[in-house]
Amino acid sequence: MTRRRWIGVGAGTVWFGLVGRWLWQVGKAEETARLDVAGNAEFLVTDRVLDTTLPAGFEAVATPADFWSASGRYIAAANALLAFDEAGVVTEQWRCGFELPAARLTAMLEMGSTVWVATDGAGVVAIEGGKVRHILPSWLAHRKVRALLAVESGSLLWGTEGGVVRYDGKALSRFQGSAERVDVTSLAGKEEDLYVGTRGAGMWRFHAGQLTKFGEAEGLPDAEVQAVGVAGDVAVAGGPLGAALFRAGRFERKLAEGFFVRSLRVEGETLLAGTMEDGLVTVPLGAAGRPVVTGEGEIRQVVSATKVLTPRTLVSKGGAVVTAPAGLLTDGNVSALAMDSGGRLWVGYFDRGLDILGADGRVTHFENDRLFCVNRIVHGAGRTAVATANGLVYFDGSGKQKQVLTKADGLIATHVTDVLVGEDRVYAATPAGVTVFDKTGARSFNAFHGMVNNHVYSLAVRGMEIFCGTLGGITRLYRGELRVSYNTANSGLGANWVSAMAVARTDLWVGTYGGGVQRLDGNNAWRSFGNDLPKNVVVNPGAMLATAQGVYVGTLEHGLLFYDLVNLRWQLITRGLPSVNVTALALGNGYLYAGTDNGLVKIVETGLRV
Repeated sequence: MTRRRWIGVGAGTVWFGLVGRWLWQVGKAEETARLDVAGNAEFLVTDRVLDTTLPAGFEAVATPADFWSASGRYIAAANALLAFDEAGVVTEQWRCGFELPAARLTAMLEMGSTVWVATDGAGVVAIEGGKVRHILPSWLAHRKVRALLAVESGSLLWGTEGGVVRYDGKALSRFQGSAERVDVTSLAGKEEDLYVGTRGAGMWRFHAGQLTKFGEAEGLPDAEVQAVGVAGDVAVAGGPLGAALFRAGRFERKLAEGFFVRSLRVEGETLLAGTMEDGLVTVPLGAAGRPVVTGEGEIRQVVSATKVLTPRTLVSKGGAVVTAPAGLLTDGNVSALAMDSGGRLWVGYFDRGLDILGADGRVTHFENDRLFCVNRIVHGAGRTAVATANGLVYFDGSGKQKQVLTKADGLIATHVTDVLVGEDRVYAATPAGVTVFDKTGARSFNAFHGMVNNHVYSLAVRGMEIFCGTLGGITRLYRGELRVSYNTANSGLGANWVSAMAVARTDLWVGTYGGGVQRLDGNNAWRSFGNDLPKNVVVNPGAMLATAQGVYVGTLEHGLLFYDLVNLRWQLITRGLPSVNVTALALGNGYLYAGTDNGLVKIVETGLRV
């Protein structure tokens, strides 16, 4: 049976994501209200042919393909669309940020000679005859597309974070005129009898102009529906606790109870369920049938009665059909980067530990119960400190793990969000305050001692000053003593939530969650950039890097920002990035390394200056 896997990423990381999603939902709700007041049945889209000329100076660092959807001779991985031949050899690829928009791929299907690909944040692309068309909705919720379904009218239905919409080749409109909004995970059926899986709102059925909602009270094991499948009058909805069978819109019984069903297909009177950990589960729809488990591991899609898609392979009953191209890195969800004095690139992952890439191309991987969710990597004083959700991990100069510090060793909290390493002391930021380690031992300070907030996300040093960026603003220390705090009420901060900081020359550059970037100059005067930056920029935790030539900023949805200290202007960079969610930055060997939630690229640094 499936065991639900709860990743111990720590309260700080989880809370950042939850509050960030809440803020985004507030913005989405406001946008929805404006559209409803306007009474728009159709939504504006831009439809253009993409320039697939490769951007100069950008090179993707190979990550393992992460398969999500397959159809015909195509597979949509998270970071690329792959075409393969009869022998299973990949013959062509379209990469996110290069030939495709900078967003993760989520689903795909073929309609005639056109391949349609859904993205998580950039709408849908259509590939035909060597051309890549990009259909980008004006409404942000419609850009997050999780499911595609072709219907007999020739239209394409999109399952989006803003509900079900119809694209007829020219315009995007509400499906059946429904004004209700729901986060869609899957689509099945036909235009006149459509079943919709949702995130947290159960299964919806559009039938004969009527909408019916099915939740736990109507027979679903869970309101979280990962997949729906339809054959004739049979519909099955699957989720974390199993599946439910419906006939002609009426609940009949539960199936595959205890299995985490994330994909499914109905073949006659048989359910084929792809699970999170237990492989393929075959269940007869009759009441006397018992589940039969085949294989193990995660199945992303039940492609047909004889093929399933796993994160790394397209498998048929006769064996692997397509195997994911090998990657240099362990994973694509990068959360931290650092370059050491020996020219080795350290790559931390959200939930896969740490890679060290040597100058000779060799990779050493570390992953254990402590070294799991990596927040920051900092080199100094002949060692490397890795801040994780499960403690502060030290490596020596040769790259060997030497020590792990937790709450039992003096940390005020085991979850470490950032770290500063000096010759005689180390500062560790946590959700409960800051701990300082020196030759006398460990001591901590937080709001009780005068800090503006307990939850510290970022640290920066300028001369004898230490700046602590928190959820409620910045506290400045001088020679280890708390001196002053800054927030939106008494300073030029654009938002109290300070997620990243860096020092260039004598200036402190401050990145915030939703308030963009501000600058505290050497005289402690605040400077802003007016209209030079996009509004409401969210700077990712720790994703700032400053040099004498410029300041680099990784954002949640605006890609990479670069401020040229020579020409005194910002550049906004998305082309060449596998995702606009830039999570980590490092500089070395003449390259800027930009980590995202969908892979890593290295960029010729001088090419960013104009």
